Amino acid sequence: MNENRENRNAPPPSDEELSRRLREKRVNSFSLNIAEDDFAAPEEAEESASISSYSDPSVAKAQTAQATRSEKQAKKRAAKAHKARNKQKRKANQRFFRVAWLVMAVLLSLVAARYAVDGINDMLATGREAVKVTVDLPVDPTNEEVAEILKEKGVIQEKSFFQLYARFTNSSEYYSNGTFELDTSMDYQAIINALQRTSNRLDTVKVMIPEGTSVMQLAALLEENGVCSANDFLEACNTTELDESYDVLSYIEDRGERYYHLEGYLFPDTYEFYQNDDVMNVLMKLVNNCGKKLLTDEMQEQFEASSLTADEVITLASIIQMEAANTEDMYMVSSVLHNRLENGSLYDIYTLDCDSTTYYPYWKRDEIPESERDSFVSSYNTYNNRGLPPGPICNPGLDAIQAALNPESTNYYYFCHDADGNAYYASTAAEHEQNLVEAGLR
Repeated sequence: MNENRENRNAPPPSDEELSRRLREKRVNSFSLNIAEDDFAAPEEAEESASISSYSDPSVAKAQTAQATRSEKQAKKRAAKAHKARNKQKRKANQRFFRVAWLVMAVLLSLVAARYAVDGINDMLATGREAVKVTVDLPVDPTNEEVAEILKEKGVIQEKSFFQLYARFTNSSEYYSNGTFELDTSMDYQAIINALQRTSNRLDTVKVMIPEGTSVMQLAALLEENGVCSANDFLEACNTTELDESYDVLSYIEDRGERYYHLEGYLFPDTYEFYQNDDVMNVLMKLVNNCGKKLLTDEMQEQFEASSLTADEVITLASIIQMEAANTEDMYMVSSVLHNRLENGSLYDIYTLDCDSTTYYPYWKRDEIPESERDSFVSSYNTYNNRGLPPGPICNPGLDAIQAALNPESTNYYYFCHDADGNAYYASTAAEHEQNLVEAGLR
């Protein structure tokens, strides 16, 4: 009773106290009958933990943190295991590729060694029998083309090795076109030397250039014999590139109206040219021969003794070459022309009046292109122009040059020839008119 009274007199418990008492009562009155066999079962343990977590928030929070840590550790262990596996794979791959590279290196070394051995043997012509082979090279052949041709002809066996050798020896850009005879026992250097010397060519052609042949006629003759293009030759005959190399070309006087710079200095003779030759090689051969003929001591003395310059002598000789019927007549025609040049004005004769100069560089009117024929006027025409023409009208021979240097001593100022080549000479115009009638020219 006293106790109850005290309780009644005591202040009412707080909310916190009531909550605590309620929780104690629940705990004291809570009991479970759990078999020992089931106690360790994972599902019940989880259920117990769940019940505990619901019954205590702090426990649930701790369990969540623990689960998170476990998950992180599991991920770390998985990542570590994955890394270890990758490392193991990389090591295995590295070993594989090392072995593969080693095998490839060995194979490449063997192939390279084989290539080198075969190439060197081919370069030195080791074991090849001596067989004569004819090889044709095109104009401006490439290193690859030469190697291909040599391989096809059996001169070499290793085409690519030959190309490498030619490049390393700076020989790949200096081959000559033409036909060559090679020996299959020749080494690479001997082959290259043979192909780069035009003196070894077999495709030669002999061309006889008659005295009095003009540049235009010579161009056609060379093209006809397969030596070079006529157009290329005509174009090259106006070059001055050879002037400093050949002393004989120092004779040329540039009067500004020459049709062809080298006309008169391409000496007529029999030559051996290469087919499809370089046009400059052709010109050099012609000019070089001219120098040999005209630069002798004897010829030099005669040029110096003449009242004409060397170029004027060549020009006069070219007219004599075209006007005279034979060698003897050359000296008489030379006399007539010298008399007109030196004393013609005394007899009102101021021009040479030579038919051979009328249409130069053409010989006949019909040879002039039709589009120019009616209006064409040659600056070499000695009927219209006084004195000698600007340059030679053809390439004279030695006889005509000697006649120009050593004319007969006469008083003739006129000449003509009949159809049979018989010559008629006259001192006056009246005599000349009679000769023309006799010769059947009137």
